[in-house]
Amino acid sequence: MKSKTLVVEEIRVKILLVVVLIGAILGSVAPFVHVFFPVKAQEKIILENKYEKGEITAEFYQKQSDLLWEKYQFIGFTNFRRFLYAIGLPIALFVCSFLLMFITRFSNDLFIKKGGLIASISFQFTALFFILWTVYPFEPEKHDFSQKTYYNSLIISSVLLSIGFYFFSKTLAYRRIEVQYLVRLSVNLKDKLFKSLDKHEPKNIAELEKEKIYDEMYNTFEKVIED
Repeated sequence: MKSKTLVVEEIRVKILLVVVLIGAILGSVAPFVHVFFPVKAQEKIILENKYEKGEITAEFYQKQSDLLWEKYQFIGFTNFRRFLYAIGLPIALFVCSFLLMFITRFSNDLFIKKGGLIASISFQFTALFFILWTVYPFEPEKHDFSQKTYYNSLIISSVLLSIGFYFFSKTLAYRRIEVQYLVRLSVNLKDKLFKSLDKHEPKNIAELEKEKIYDEMYNTFEKVIED
């Protein structure tokens, strides 16, 4: 019978997996949702056709265009489709950053955990910046952040990413050292084993055993290099 703690942990893991799955679906779909909405309102198309055919005056066309803008605009965007198009990729990046954070938390390598956490924070910062840009109520004559805001955001994002990749590079460096140590240890053990075989086994049997050991070492080192 499972303990209460184990049951609670299993439920927590299942809920977490469901949340991750929903997030992955949301992140995958977000950049493409805008295709389900029309590029231009039918009223706008009809108005433009009438103007092109000369059925309405320029003054009437401009007045009606302004009214249609007010009708279909969404927080400063021409229509809801353009809003979804602008916010889709930042949402996808935001979700991916959480997936990166979720995956790296299961690593036993402290440097990978730190690097993954900091890198994901950097991606979240960038995603939130452009999400905020999308929904921010800019003044009519100003539709963007100042250059200073962009420069500061670039510096923050670059510093965070640099720190994250620094920890990843530390992992690679330590892994290389560990592999070198294991290779040296394997070679030393191999030499000792070969001496023992030469001492206690007939020559033909010893050579067969040595060949098997060489093959096993070669296959093992090849897998380590591939990984």
